[in-house]
Amino acid sequence: MKILMLIFGVVSSDGYIELIKIPISSQIKDISCEKLIDSNRKWQENPNYVEGNGEVWGYYTYKDRPIMLQYCSERVVDGE
Repeated sequence: MKILMLIFGVVSSDGYIELIKIPISSQIKDISCEKLIDSNRKWQENPNYVEGNGEVWGYYTYKDRPIMLQYCSERVVDGE
């Protein structure tokens, strides 16, 4: 059996990074950390971006909150 843990660090309303653990089903077999991350984040273009203004042209979000960090770990439990 494979155990996955996914954590996103998103920007909170007061500007701090809030760590959010993403719930993961215990019955997953053919999923990797890469697939799990891609299925839980969304690309959003920055509407304020203009070439040369110093802002990024886009970023990933989780529930419309910018993701500042992501961590995923997978472990296989012996015997299953």
